Amino acid sequence: MTKATAVNNRGRRPVLVGVDGSVSAQGALAWAAEEASSMRCPLRIVHAFSWPMTGNPLDMTFMEAMTSGLQSAAEWILTEAEAHARRVAPDIKVITTLVVGSAAPTLLNEAQDADLVVVGSRGVGGFHDLLVGSVSATVAAHAPCPVVVVHPHRDGAAFTSSPTGRIVVGVDGSEVSAAAIRFAFQQAARRDVGITAVHAAMTTRQHPSLRVPADIVDQIDRLLLAEAMESKRVLFPGIDVRTKLVHGHPAQALIDSSAGAELLVVGSHGRGGFAGMLLGSVSQAVLQHAGCPVAVIRPHRTPSVKTSSAGRLRLAIASPDELSDLKERS
Repeated sequence: MTKATAVNNRGRRPVLVGVDGSVSAQGALAWAAEEASSMRCPLRIVHAFSWPMTGNPLDMTFMEAMTSGLQSAAEWILTEAEAHARRVAPDIKVITTLVVGSAAPTLLNEAQDADLVVVGSRGVGGFHDLLVGSVSATVAAHAPCPVVVVHPHRDGAAFTSSPTGRIVVGVDGSEVSAAAIRFAFQQAARRDVGITAVHAAMTTRQHPSLRVPADIVDQIDRLLLAEAMESKRVLFPGIDVRTKLVHGHPAQALIDSSAGAELLVVGSHGRGGFAGMLLGSVSQAVLQHAGCPVAVIRPHRTPSVKTSSAGRLRLAIASPDELSDLKERS
């Protein structure tokens, strides 16, 4: 069941958010609505539920009443979610979708046509000590687009949709780190906030005859960190960029830096990760313990394009909207 309301947002791909009635999902919904408004794109709200299974034909009357109640409850969750999104961002187009099925496969299927997926850290069925539930972890690992995981506050309240901190991004020189930097700049430009780029320099074991002085290693790390940020700084002038070189474990450095941040951006896996591990140890630890919403980014794989004189001419005369779209894809 799908329903759309409000204005059309220029036919752009939507921000997708999964809801289940939990406090965590409420925070994710508010964050997603703000993001859709900022991106000037639709918001797609999805709720998935499953029918109970029974093999006893004598229970059919009871089962009909139960299934009717489940569908009514599911429709109520979507109606409440739409109303909440409308209060947060009344200017956006809202699409609500009710699906019979499991939550993670449903969100991954819907994500094929989404620009961004937003989920709560855990849903109504999560164990108290499981900080990131199976749905959010699965979606973060497998979605074809960026995924933002929103934690509720420690007191159980939904995370505010309009924090006032900086964008923190983890940098390690990998391909996926470059994609995370690009996403961080896009977010900072829309929100008019600064970026703090964090690189953790961990001590490595070396043969004594090959050991490099610590101050030289620091200089190299700082240079690489600055170079990683410089290419995007040119595309997004005016953003306050700070770099932070930390000696310690990357996960702990990012978790510490997330306190008071507006958003923490990490790659799905960094240098040294196993090819088959879709979420590396750093991103998993950050998802569990960060003090702000976390965006997990996978590298973009786009086909190479041959530049022609006609192509260069088209860029020169592109409309403002085309230039804006190009900038968001950069």
